Amino acid sequence: MHLSAIPNIAAVPASLWDALIGEDNPFVEHAFLHGLEITGCVGPRTGWTPMHLVATSDDLSSRTFRDGCQLLGAVPLYLRTDSFGEFIFDWSWAHFCEQHGVAYYPKLASAVPFTPVTGPRMLLAPDTDPQVAEVLAQGTRDLARQVGAHSVHWLFLEEARAAWLENHGWLHRATTQALWRNPGYRDFDDFLSTRTARIRKQIRRERRDAQASGLALTLQTGPDMGDAEWAAIWQLYQANVTRHESDAYLNDAFFRHVRDHLAHRVVCTFARGPRGYVAGTFNVMKGKHLYGRYWGNLTDTPFLHFELAFYRLMDYCIANGLRRFEAGAGGAHKLQRGMELTAIHSAHWLDNPMAFSAIAAHVAAERRAVQRGVAETRDPTRRQA
Repeated sequence: MHLSAIPNIAAVPASLWDALIGEDNPFVEHAFLHGLEITGCVGPRTGWTPMHLVATSDDLSSRTFRDGCQLLGAVPLYLRTDSFGEFIFDWSWAHFCEQHGVAYYPKLASAVPFTPVTGPRMLLAPDTDPQVAEVLAQGTRDLARQVGAHSVHWLFLEEARAAWLENHGWLHRATTQALWRNPGYRDFDDFLSTRTARIRKQIRRERRDAQASGLALTLQTGPDMGDAEWAAIWQLYQANVTRHESDAYLNDAFFRHVRDHLAHRVVCTFARGPRGYVAGTFNVMKGKHLYGRYWGNLTDTPFLHFELAFYRLMDYCIANGLRRFEAGAGGAHKLQRGMELTAIHSAHWLDNPMAFSAIAAHVAAERRAVQRGVAETRDPTRRQA
């Protein structure tokens, strides 16, 4: 077995990379990660330098896959010079290290850039030797030392993998996010029947007011979207970036790449007025999961956000048998609209023993608080949604 750091995912055949991926997460697919690279959304200029770690049956010193070379495992990995676009917030850790004269950046992050979605980060071939996982985990730390990085972070991990890393000496952190689960609702009213009377009344009023706005509300999948719809998604993404005075992590070229290579994964909702589209969402689907990614609007129509970003997509999940809808980061208001608080897992290593020990104490206390918070929101005697 050989371990190599690959500076661009194009060096790995897409068929070999995608053979390591499960049925429900589209963001670690070769086409998605490759799209970020070739459109310039990631790269040294952005603070996300690809250093994907791969375990292969043959030596890749030439960085080419010869016939018969097996891909045993892989880690999507980036050299980071800051923490923007990660959504597992560690700014306080960096500040603590700075106060104590300890270097924190650069660091390595196993993540999907700009995508706060739980999914596989350690990609393993079916029935692979357990040693491959151990080699990859240690390999990230060895690579950090080689490139002068001071910490390694696995972000938005599956809980079982985070626990496995914890057993191998990593810090297991827990934060929270809201998601919606579909246990098999017959229709939207069936879902509403599980809510309190107050919440049922609130949601029905919000849907009624949004649908009475005079705007044409639609849901379209990527293959059915035309030039106007794809142009609207880009325009609305830019509008949301401007409104929140945030960074535009993605560019027009990336959305064109998605249209050309990943349209079959795309689900969008739109609101159209007399002069064109004024609001919409961009979402990605795979297997039984739907992932809400971007909302944008040119109008402040009451409750339109809830209808397009939540309720209409819940309807879609019910109608198509999707079991999980992740509506993105942030927003306590989501818990009032049928979503539940869930723990988000990550794993961390710092090369400085003092910093590692201090942050370990913080992580342990944080996990206990997260566990209490999640349990309280799921307690039917305390739940309000």
